Amino acid sequence: MDKILIVEDDIILAETLKKLFLKRNLYAEVAANGKEALKKIKENPNYSIVLTDLVMPEMGGMVLIEEIKKIFPEMEVVVMTGYGDIKTAVEAMKKGASDFITKPFDKEELFNIINKILKREKIEEEIKKEKKKEKVEIIGQNHKFVRILEKAKVAAKTDFPILILGESGTGKELLARFIHENSNRKENIFLPINCSAIPSELIESELFGYRKGAFTGATKDFEGVFKAAEGGTLLLDEISEMPLNSQAKLLRVIETKKIKPLGYTNEIEVDVRIIATSNLSLKELLSGKLRQDLYYRFVIVIEVPPLRERKEDIKILFDYFVEKYSKSMGINKPNYDSKVIEILNNYSFPGNVRELENISQRIITFYKENIGEDEILSLLKEIEETREIEKENIIKVINECNGNKKKAAEILGISRATLYRKLREFNIEI
Repeated sequence: MDKILIVEDDIILAETLKKLFLKRNLYAEVAANGKEALKKIKENPNYSIVLTDLVMPEMGGMVLIEEIKKIFPEMEVVVMTGYGDIKTAVEAMKKGASDFITKPFDKEELFNIINKILKREKIEEEIKKEKKKEKVEIIGQNHKFVRILEKAKVAAKTDFPILILGESGTGKELLARFIHENSNRKENIFLPINCSAIPSELIESELFGYRKGAFTGATKDFEGVFKAAEGGTLLLDEISEMPLNSQAKLLRVIETKKIKPLGYTNEIEVDVRIIATSNLSLKELLSGKLRQDLYYRFVIVIEVPPLRERKEDIKILFDYFVEKYSKSMGINKPNYDSKVIEILNNYSFPGNVRELENISQRIITFYKENIGEDEILSLLKEIEETREIEKENIIKVINECNGNKKKAAEILGISRATLYRKLREFNIEI
């Protein structure tokens, strides 16, 4: 969970902000002045954002910004300032603040600023993580799955845009990585971006970038994910969650291989291979979630089958995960008999391979020596009970929101895309 430090001597305002952040699944701590804030930051520098007032006793916001930037130059700081005091806010941004907001402020305006910074941080973090990724390993002998891997290897040798379809947890991102690693771009970056996690009003600036001063809050140049993925592969996860007008701009990028960042007058050439994924069926996609002209730009479409259609792969995958996590925990691989595999083969796996991996991890954690029929049945029963509780909670929240899915997703702390997937998974009709 992202963590925010609120630096404000008005304790009522500080606690109100803290509660608002928690409702949005953002953990917040409070400091009464700059001196207290600096102490907290030095003790635990894992704050995503410092949200600070400027006028405070003992140490004001301006000095706090200077001190933060001396020690942690990459730490993001957002300034709260009184109405009409824009000159001071501009001075704070010169000292390194990322953005400012004037009091009294609208909470949605504040969340837009916070979300924009958090999304940029996540993109930069993804870039760092990708450079450390281990080689992808795909396992399976099911005839459908083997044919898909063969198709993926052929697709990897081209530079055509690819669309990968499949239920959540089937391994769409893993297959995209497999394609990247078998392509001539394998030495360059593979950058996955979750379209459902980026607010619709920010998606174009995140994808295509912007120039400093292009809009309020654009305090420095941001290259965007297309330029960040230059020479490599860009994975657009859950592309159906991208607004239709943004899909039109993506279509133009595919056609021209050029982007136009906000604030630029000319287009910029980009060399990026695009792979997109969706957990919707083709019929659902083309019923208004994905532009048809964009769909036809994806020369290669690959559908990954759910695990329930790959029964012969369950034992292979279970063996692999159990061995992998036994090694990571430094223990011997536990014993289990054919009855355990029989029970797993008869399970529906609504969460697909991801769920099987989770089951394997839990098995290793709680049953380190022997896994029998009782242990696996007990674990599956617990999973079903947890799923039922989750289903009831979703129904309760949606009813409380009078069917407003956007509001329900916010209360549940999940994206709308995840909520729609849960509705399909649980067969919930609104």
